[in-house]
Amino acid sequence: VKLLAVTLTLVTLALCCSSASAKICPSFPQILESLFRHTLPRFETVLENVSPNWDMRNAAIELQKLADTLPEKTRGDIFRLMEKVVQSSMCD
Repeated sequence: VKLLAVTLTLVTLALCCSSASAKICPSFPQILESLFRHTLPRFETVLENVSPNWDMRNAAIELQKLADTLPEKTRGDIFRLMEKVVQSSMCD
């Protein structure tokens, strides 16, 4: 289950940083931070800023619940990795 959470997050990051959707990258770190570091209500608030449909919202909430099962250090390390990728040339 933990591997699923990490895998889904990495896939999401890859999609958001593809050349076709590079404009999404500036807001992505905020969503990642909320995913890995905030409570569910705070995550839901941040999530609403991107206007997901019902299925997307539910999937994101499930992902956040899975991420919450990871140790705090692991969540922080994953967040820092994603932040580094978003700031790298991969998102140019």
